[in-house]
Amino acid sequence: MKKNGISIEDPQEMYMLIPIYIFARIDKNLKLQDLLKIIPEVKEKKLTLRSRNALLEIVPEIGGSITRYCLKTEKQTLNFLRPAIQLEFAKHDPREMASFPLIPFSNRIRNGHFKFQGREIKLPLNFYPEVHSIHGHGWKVLWTVTEKSENKATIEYQFLPDEWPFSYLARQVFDLEESSLTVTLQIINTGNSAMPVGMGLHPYFVRTPQASITAKTEKMWINDAETMPLRLESVPETKLLNQGLSVTQNALDNLFTGWNREVLISWPEWNANLRIIADAPLDFIVIYTPTNADFFCVEPVSNVTDAFNMLARGEFGHGTKTLLPGELLEGKICFVPELS
Repeated sequence: MKKNGISIEDPQEMYMLIPIYIFARIDKNLKLQDLLKIIPEVKEKKLTLRSRNALLEIVPEIGGSITRYCLKTEKQTLNFLRPAIQLEFAKHDPREMASFPLIPFSNRIRNGHFKFQGREIKLPLNFYPEVHSIHGHGWKVLWTVTEKSENKATIEYQFLPDEWPFSYLARQVFDLEESSLTVTLQIINTGNSAMPVGMGLHPYFVRTPQASITAKTEKMWINDAETMPLRLESVPETKLLNQGLSVTQNALDNLFTGWNREVLISWPEWNANLRIIADAPLDFIVIYTPTNADFFCVEPVSNVTDAFNMLARGEFGHGTKTLLPGELLEGKICFVPELS
């Protein structure tokens, strides 16, 4: 198979080719010699973990993001997460990586404003043109490597109060065991007062024509035009999820409740599945299947959209946790490949 005159043995390897200006995601005005200047610099910043035939790449400097998680078999290289294209490293955009953390909350806070224990808190709008604050700090900061072995790494960052008036330590532990990957998220309140928290993971999966998502859920939050929650309902999509929801035939950007903390993603073209198993407090799941994209997202999270304002209004089912000084919140997500 050839693409723009380049021989490709494995279609998945198209994601990793050096002449990557052939992809729509790339700035076509960039010259190849400029690209070649960038790539050696990027390689120095990567953490690479290996276990048997599995490989994990992380770039702590870009929001503590995963850039690749793949499994090499005799026949092919399976990129379960959409691998980051090398050129996108120069932009330092976590949305172009394979996965990034959601800390100290997931999804949106309406207008970046909420009240907590008598305090008025106004957060900056951190994702133009969004009119709401989104996904917290973790995806926007530089993480530091604190431990590294052949198949395990720990990265963290210390947050000091600003518009978010609470200090905390955030940590990610990546553990590649056999072909499975476990990501552990931690938040420790290092301040002198209670703080509201949430967490989650935002992985991007490779989209194929036959890809599907299977998960047991009960209800879905209906959103407004700004992807903010309006009402919680029983909808046909929950039944589709239970049976296996086609990624290409359903456009979603919604949070589901009543999740049993397990998901099966299937790629029939590859004869491969990826089972996702989470633990408490990751009690919700966000499914994002945009049309005409090369990815889809299945995000285990601990809080619903605008959870902090729901807490302030005395509502239930929002998932917000309150950490006292010195307390820790931890959540784990395990990715388990299944090949047939």
